[in-house]
Amino acid sequence: MNILQIFGVIIIVVLLVIACFPKKKKSEYVISYDFQNPTKNMILPENLKEISGLSFYKENQLACVNDEKGNVFIYDLQQESIVEKIEIGKKGDYEGIEVVDNEIFIMKSNGKIKGFKMGSEQERKIDCTHPDVLEYEGLGYNSATKSLLLVTKERMKGKNDKKVIYAYNLEKETLTKNISISEEMTKGDDGKKAFAPSGIAVHPLTGELYVISSQGKKLLILSATGEKLALVALDESLFLQPEGICFTPNGDLYISSEGEKGEGYILKFASK
Repeated sequence: MNILQIFGVIIIVVLLVIACFPKKKKSEYVISYDFQNPTKNMILPENLKEISGLSFYKENQLACVNDEKGNVFIYDLQQESIVEKIEIGKKGDYEGIEVVDNEIFIMKSNGKIKGFKMGSEQERKIDCTHPDVLEYEGLGYNSATKSLLLVTKERMKGKNDKKVIYAYNLEKETLTKNISISEEMTKGDDGKKAFAPSGIAVHPLTGELYVISSQGKKLLILSATGEKLALVALDESLFLQPEGICFTPNGDLYISSEGEKGEGYILKFASK
């Protein structure tokens, strides 16, 4: 047997040995919240019965917006009541709110965003309308990219099979397509693909994206780069019409919903 033959045999043996080793299984993603058992359920007053979005405002307080009404409400989590009401202008189809460095951004379903700071008369207007988008529903913020995140509820015919998360960079003032959500990613164990995003939030500790859908009652968890990590089937008796979602800096999760008999409510889920 010559040197080349010996070398060939060695390679074959090495490959056979490698093939015999068990492949390392991809670790299973662990969900950090018990969505069957909220830590707290807070019933909201009449003027937030159609709550459509919420955001962390400051310690023990959330900023909330009510669909169709031009007001921002500051809700105190300890007092379980509204402590401040801010008039923001005309009525409209408001579907998202996000607080960034003391600036409050509110979004209409057409992608028009208004930003303002408490105690200041200055405001900025941002136009995130897009020819492919019929309706946005959900506004978040990615601190790593300094971008507001807008998620589509409905796109133009022929394109609605994929929902899209757009990113508006506050420094560059540019709107870009960030992440696509395919029907396959939102297909539940029952095979149903119903998914029309109603809220989005970025986990402050992991950078993961949480996209909630009232239609189909699902919560999709994505990595920061858009890889599917988990799809949670939400209990319809607990999540009647979930539309708002946000985190506090320590990772506690809050989800708002319109409720029965016109009562809106906020569910708190403490991180495990």
